[in-house]
Amino acid sequence: MFSTSSSPIIQTPISALIGDGGMGGGKNGSGTFSRVELQPGIDLMVWEGNLREPISFDVHDDWHRINFSCALAGKSQFSTLDQRRDQTYQLDAGMSCISHTPDCRGQTRYAGRLESLFVSVDPALMAGLVPDMPTALRREIDSGRCYLQGQAAAELGATAQSMVRALQRTRMRGEGLLSGHSRLWMQGQALVLASLAIESFAEDRGAPGFSLDEMRKLHRARDLLLADLTQAPTIAMLAAETGLPVMKLKRGFRHLFDDSVYGLFQRERMVEARRRLGADTPVMLVASDLGYTNASHFAAAFRKQFGIAPSALKRRM
Repeated sequence: MFSTSSSPIIQTPISALIGDGGMGGGKNGSGTFSRVELQPGIDLMVWEGNLREPISFDVHDDWHRINFSCALAGKSQFSTLDQRRDQTYQLDAGMSCISHTPDCRGQTRYAGRLESLFVSVDPALMAGLVPDMPTALRREIDSGRCYLQGQAAAELGATAQSMVRALQRTRMRGEGLLSGHSRLWMQGQALVLASLAIESFAEDRGAPGFSLDEMRKLHRARDLLLADLTQAPTIAMLAAETGLPVMKLKRGFRHLFDDSVYGLFQRERMVEARRRLGADTPVMLVASDLGYTNASHFAAAFRKQFGIAPSALKRRM
């Protein structure tokens, strides 16, 4: 299924896609749309730019793909304009989306500093890759008007960001192709991002034995837990803040987030560390910023999470 041959990076100015008038003849900033075919049936697309004023243009989904997207910066809005269902959806920075809208016509609007990534997968290929897709998600996709959005989990956001940065580094080196191990790595990351989006959808559909109110409290507990990655609050503090019994809080984390309270904290902490290392932050600074007073303890925790030392990871980047 995987291929290590070369894939051209097709980079197009946004003004060429929507007409020079839509960009204000260059006065409205600049932007590009990049597309890479990672393998037959899977494409990577990235929107980037800095827009002084919002832009909008008409779209027609004649590709019939399932799209897994993550907005890293800026705001986008999609309005459907067909007879089946007229709705408007907004995707802000830090949000992710699963969409499938074959033959849908509408209008897309972008604003601000723009950075969004899409992994586009052929539905037949997706069915083979994920034969046990959650029934509720399969039903949404089969409806032909699927647009499921929510807050992107830290690992999903970090994966999207690492893919965008890798593509940017390839272009900065003057290379117009993804080839060899770079292409293979990008293929793998694309599948990771899609699986994380599907996993996030399944989590949001709830856990057995918990009411909707308890689920909201569990999500609030997670937000409180991850608000400061330098130091985790105690479980007793989370229970007091959310009104959940300690045992239900612990069980809820296992059911809803597939980890213990402190296991989730450490996992998200290391994901953030990987994101900062990918942004070329020195290892020692990443360690101290995330609350480690001992660099060797940070290195050990990072290796336990990812199977590689942070310094070795930086050398690979």
